[in-house]
Amino acid sequence: MSGYKTVVGISTFVYALFIFTYPASYFNDDSLFLANGIKNFSVIDFSPHFPGYPSVVIFGKIINFFIHDAKQSLFILTALSAILLAFVIFLYTKELQDKKTAFIAFLLCITTPYLMNISLDMLSESVGLLFFFLGLYALELKKNRLSGIIFAVSFFSRPSYLIFFIAGFIYLFFFKRDSLKPVLVWFLSTSALFLLFVFINNGMLYFHEGVRFIEGHFSLWGRGQNSELSWFDNIYSFVNMPYIFLIFLLFKQERRFTLLYLLFVCYFLWILFAQNPDSLRHVIPLIFIANIFLSIYLKKMPLILFLILSFNIFHILQYDEKISPIEQIAKNTALTERIIIANRGIEILRTVYNYRVADNYYGESAKYLNEQNRVYIITVKKPKEADYEIYKGRFVGEKTLYLLKE
Repeated sequence: MSGYKTVVGISTFVYALFIFTYPASYFNDDSLFLANGIKNFSVIDFSPHFPGYPSVVIFGKIINFFIHDAKQSLFILTALSAILLAFVIFLYTKELQDKKTAFIAFLLCITTPYLMNISLDMLSESVGLLFFFLGLYALELKKNRLSGIIFAVSFFSRPSYLIFFIAGFIYLFFFKRDSLKPVLVWFLSTSALFLLFVFINNGMLYFHEGVRFIEGHFSLWGRGQNSELSWFDNIYSFVNMPYIFLIFLLFKQERRFTLLYLLFVCYFLWILFAQNPDSLRHVIPLIFIANIFLSIYLKKMPLILFLILSFNIFHILQYDEKISPIEQIAKNTALTERIIIANRGIEILRTVYNYRVADNYYGESAKYLNEQNRVYIITVKKPKEADYEIYKGRFVGEKTLYLLKE
């Protein structure tokens, strides 16, 4: 075994030990919905919400068969997927370039603060990204049928990566046409099995819910219609400072990175026009692709590499909380008789407070309850004058929550 592989293996193991010092903790309602789907898969009942993420649900059910705890099963699945992601990127980059470049890509990925995000959020990104890069690796090895199967698993883990697959199949048509047919045939065949699983569990109502959800995504909430943030705020953030070195791409491109360039540009446009900037996790696929781009240049700049790795680790060490802010609040106020008015984690709070939780999105209703009752208000906006308690996140992208007593 080479020195690079030894360090990669040890680093992956140490990172796994670190991640599993954290307990399973819901990042938001979507993570609760996914755990509910492991127990009883029903998209109609938001268990989970459309499109259902059947790959995640099926893998979660397999784990849950042995441990009988849906929340823990989901955490094990999503955390392990994130833990293995940097290793798979190492394998893939080694096939594209060389071991040294791959090792640098691995170091950038294992230390990025965004890996903590998908390691702990109990959502579908880590599973979708793991299988996506695993599919790219299989494609590079010319295992086309296996690649098609793996890509289908990735797509049904994270269907919002649709743009990746559209761009990828276009690339295969123009540059690797001999691979297109076997990849596409096995992708569609495996996809049919996932759709069959979804249909058996949900029937035709699944498609009606799909129409409702997609219309709502593009007209009401999914593109940041109610967000005060922009993608400019998320992209031009201090934590992203190392990616200023992507400017080197303007001067020199690697021919073997053509597919990655296409995926990066298409997905960047996709999030700008079709995703909610309030959810930082949508930008995470770009981070891992960008790490591969940077690796080709940083292998010639060891001092800069060291500074970037130190910068990443510094950001990770800024966080010392072990459970999510919404669960911190639920734990600390579990015995209260007050009405809870919140704009985040409504369903998580209802698992504790039942009917005593109101959604602040419905302003008039929340105002009436506030006037008629003693309440707790949970918000992501820092209050200017009122007394409040602060509940911080565990990683970059997990927003601080403020608890007001009125």
